[in-house]
Amino acid sequence: MPEAVLVDGYNVLHAIPRFAPRGGDVAAARQALERWLAEAAARQRVAESVIVWDGRDGVGSATRSGRLQVLYTKASRTADERILELCRGPYANRSRSTWVVSSDRDVQGPARQLGFTAMGAMTFYRRWSSDGPASRGSAGRRGRPGRVSGAEANPRPARTEVDGLLDELLARREDTEGGES
Repeated sequence: MPEAVLVDGYNVLHAIPRFAPRGGDVAAARQALERWLAEAAARQRVAESVIVWDGRDGVGSATRSGRLQVLYTKASRTADERILELCRGPYANRSRSTWVVSSDRDVQGPARQLGFTAMGAMTFYRRWSSDGPASRGSAGRRGRPGRVSGAEANPRPARTEVDGLLDELLARREDTEGGES
């Protein structure tokens, strides 16, 4: 498991059916995602998780609650830009132990080039919803994992995540075919 995760808030919010506001209260959806992320970080024993939201009010802000730091960018900056700034700045020396979570290839590519493990929203959600010490608790030892239903049981991947996976597969295929010449 990583020591830290950097999360593109709105990217994950809209990719995971459990959190997507679907015309509802976006503030409540953000809070639900933040609560889940903080709880999941504790279950996974990850020291630090940072969720970055695109700011709307012109002023950037930051708050911390336990293992979770919540950042809002200034209106002129995007969460993507802020995450990459964090990768190049305070997390640069911790790239091997930090995950970057975004389904945007414009974030994943540079993060990977800097040595970070980058993954899409759905991959991250599935790992942290079903993996780790807490999910393997006493119910798992008895062979009866906890049951979930609806969108949580089988969340659909975001279109950008599917596109990214297809691009990776095609690139690998081209590398393999190019190497045989």
